[in-house]
Amino acid sequence: MTQPVPAAPVPTRLAAFWGLGAFATTTMLNGISIVLLFFLVNFVKVEPVVAGALLFASKLFDAFIDPPIGLISDRTTTRFGRRRPWLLGASFFCGLSFAMLFNVPQFEGLTGVYFFVSFWLFVYTVAYAAFTVPYLAMPGEMTDDYHERSRLMSWRTVWMTAGNLVGSAGATGLVNALGNDRGAYGEMGIILGIVIGGAMLLTFLGTGSARTVPVDPEPVPVREHLRLLRGNLPLIVLMATKVVLYIGLAAFTAVLLFFFNSVLKKTPAQVGLFFGVFSLATIAFTPVQLWIAKRVDKRNAYLVCMGAYAVGILSWLAAQGGEPDAALVARALWLGAFNAGLFLYGYSMLVDTYAWDYQLTGLRREGFLASAISFVEKFSLAVGPLIIGALLS
Repeated sequence: MTQPVPAAPVPTRLAAFWGLGAFATTTMLNGISIVLLFFLVNFVKVEPVVAGALLFASKLFDAFIDPPIGLISDRTTTRFGRRRPWLLGASFFCGLSFAMLFNVPQFEGLTGVYFFVSFWLFVYTVAYAAFTVPYLAMPGEMTDDYHERSRLMSWRTVWMTAGNLVGSAGATGLVNALGNDRGAYGEMGIILGIVIGGAMLLTFLGTGSARTVPVDPEPVPVREHLRLLRGNLPLIVLMATKVVLYIGLAAFTAVLLFFFNSVLKKTPAQVGLFFGVFSLATIAFTPVQLWIAKRVDKRNAYLVCMGAYAVGILSWLAAQGGEPDAALVARALWLGAFNAGLFLYGYSMLVDTYAWDYQLTGLRREGFLASAISFVEKFSLAVGPLIIGALLS
């Protein structure tokens, strides 16, 4: 892939504020993916297969609305640019929907529960897509520098890791501290809902100085977008790797609390230990992976990280109840180190494909390209909870 002439670096403050958006989205995503299924099954008494199907349907719908949102954001013209108005509009509804999903009222029957959960999953889905797709398109406008994209994504990786920790260990820790009952989940939802909405608002406010590019003079038909997409082979290959990676990650996260509780016999504190070490390892190894990105081809480094991460996931097959915490920490360190590379290289190469597409087509359609990768990720994430819900039933 052709590497553009080095450009001026993105200011650190701007990169940090942009990366903060990943903290909000991963807190939201992990809270829903890891905690909501457990909450609905154990406290609201929804059948596992129904809960899994609801999550599957919401993620599937999310995937299919990504392309329209991407195309519309490509054509958005405001004084705030093409992407930032979407961040502002989505922030309130993201926080609100997260809070409501953990505050399911006491209905006489499950019909009311199903309607309530379905409605707020719909709001969550639309708001989440309205934030994530334009957000993920922004780096294509912010810099043209090949290595600067990796530095920008290193901030995203660090903030994403913090969001993973808050949305998983932070959420379960809050629930445990608040009483570990249905009401505790409701209070946790409100607290993290405020955190999510606030972080998204700060992302909007802090990226006011980000470089933008003008809208293409003439709109391109959807069919032409799809035809041109087939010519972007690097993006197609990257999408294929995301399918494999995200189906596995979705299944793993959906069953994680059940596995720790029922198989490993671990306490909430030990769950927190795992996520804490995993997150710290990801943050600690992000600068290392960034250093590697400047010296080794990103594609090869990405493949190495994917293989090593798969080995770490497969090691859970040997896990047994009562095994020492040292084994838990070792897995967390291993997975965290290569998780840093997976996200750093994967998303850095994604922005590279934006630049490659612009060279091929002359079109500034970062929103559509971001929606394409987002579609693949969310469709793959939808399959995991569905499989786990069926198996649990």
